[in-house]
Amino acid sequence: MTLKQFFNSLNGKHIDVDGQGSATNKYQCVDLIKAYCNRVFGVPVSSMNGYGNAHSYYDDFYKKSVLYNNFFRIAYKKGMKLQAGDIVVWSSKSNKSGAGHIAIATGKYDSSEFESFDQNYPSGAVCQFVYHSYKYVLGVLRPKNQAALGLTPKYNEYPTPVEWKNGSTKEKVFETSLLKKKLGVLAKYEKARCYSRAGNSYLVVYSLDGTDAYKAGFVKYSGGVKKAPPESRQYKNGSTREPVYCDTNKTKKVGSLDKYEQCYCLGRIDGMYLVLYSVNGSTAQKCGFVSYNGVD
Repeated sequence: MTLKQFFNSLNGKHIDVDGQGSATNKYQCVDLIKAYCNRVFGVPVSSMNGYGNAHSYYDDFYKKSVLYNNFFRIAYKKGMKLQAGDIVVWSSKSNKSGAGHIAIATGKYDSSEFESFDQNYPSGAVCQFVYHSYKYVLGVLRPKNQAALGLTPKYNEYPTPVEWKNGSTKEKVFETSLLKKKLGVLAKYEKARCYSRAGNSYLVVYSLDGTDAYKAGFVKYSGGVKKAPPESRQYKNGSTREPVYCDTNKTKKVGSLDKYEQCYCLGRIDGMYLVLYSVNGSTAQKCGFVSYNGVD
C-alpha cells in the first residue's frame, strides 16, 4: 500500500489496530502510526506492542528496534523541510496528558505551519488532514524505504553543508556514527564541511592531505555546528552491489550497498556521490563515496 492509498483508506474513519485501548481510550494517534508501519512498510503490529505514549516514539527511538531498523530519527530545526511520509512527533508538553502527539507529514509546509494526517486530534477525532504550527515538535522519523511510499523521488535536492571548525586539539575521525573504527585525524583548527548529524556524531567531509581529493567520516566534536543539514535526496542502488569508499580517490573501501538498497545521498563531490546508510543489524550508520548516482 502506498502513502496515498493509506491516506485514502482511512480518511474520515477511526482505526484501532491493537485493541489495547479501553472503551474510553480507543482510536489513539499511535494506532494510526502502527497501522502506517504495518500497511506501508510491512511491520507486524504485534512487534510494536508496549511502545507507549506518542512522545516515546522519538524520545526512546534507539530502544525500539522496529523504529531504528525502519526509520532515521531527525531532530526538528527551524526551517526544516518535512517530507511526505515523515512521522512527526510532538513532546509531552504539547498536551495536558503528557502523552505528546504523533502524525504523518503530507509534504505540504511553509515557514509557519505544516499539514499532517492525524487521528485523535483534536481529542476523539477521526483520521483526517490537519494543519499544525511547529510548536513542541521534537522531530521526525524518516522512512528508510522511501520506495514503499510510492512517491516520485526527488533526485536534485542536496543539503547545503555548514562549516565545521576544529578546536585546539586533534579530532579523531571514525568510520561509523557510533564513533568506532578510526579512519583519520583532523588537525587542530582544521576546517571541514558538515553534511549531516547522525545520532551524537557529525558527518564531515575534509581535504585529504597532499591530494585534491576529499575524505568523509564521523566526529564527536560539534565544531561550532548549531544546525546540521537535515535534508537529503533519495538514493537507490542498482542491481549490483556498490562499493563504498572513505575518500574520492577510492583509497580504502569501507563497505558496500546491497543491490537495490536505499539510503540518503548528501551531495556530489569530486565526481563521486556522498551517501549515508545504515549498517545491517546495527543502530550505526556509515558514510562514504560511491560512483553510482542512484538515479539511473
